[in-house]
Amino acid sequence: METGFVWGMFGVSRGDRSGRRRCSRMPGRTVRRGVSTAVATAWTKVGTKDELDAKAGKMVVVVGGNKILVTEHQGTVYAVSNRCSHLGLPIEGKLLKAQFTEDPPCVVCAAHNTAFSLTTGEVVGEWAPRMPDLPIVGKGTKPTPLPTFPVRIGDSGDIEIMA
Repeated sequence: METGFVWGMFGVSRGDRSGRRRCSRMPGRTVRRGVSTAVATAWTKVGTKDELDAKAGKMVVVVGGNKILVTEHQGTVYAVSNRCSHLGLPIEGKLLKAQFTEDPPCVVCAAHNTAFSLTTGEVVGEWAPRMPDLPIVGKGTKPTPLPTFPVRIGDSGDIEIMA
């Protein structure tokens, strides 16, 4: 692949042979084929295991401008985007409440009933089963995974995510 320029709202910068280009206006981000993605740079403390337990195993935190759902399911702590990849609605919010499945461990969007794997973010089962199969307001073009984030729990019970 040849080195080239990326034009768009994130500025213009020289790329390398991997196809990844640094954004000149947004440090910590890369652009690949016109899509901006966050580059994880450090672990961030988002709470403690005791706080998570006190909130029934679910809490929404903001890290780097991203709302992230941190949840404990079947004894494992996961972190996924709290913004559904279908319509951008919250997975866990004031009106919509996240639901979970056991095998495989998934979070289910209450708005349109799509199940997302808690480990990979991939769609499990049918995409948007509550939505009609219409091009604009329906299921859309193709299933889109839910972003996931690495999680670790320190010896003191601190929950940290890389986002």
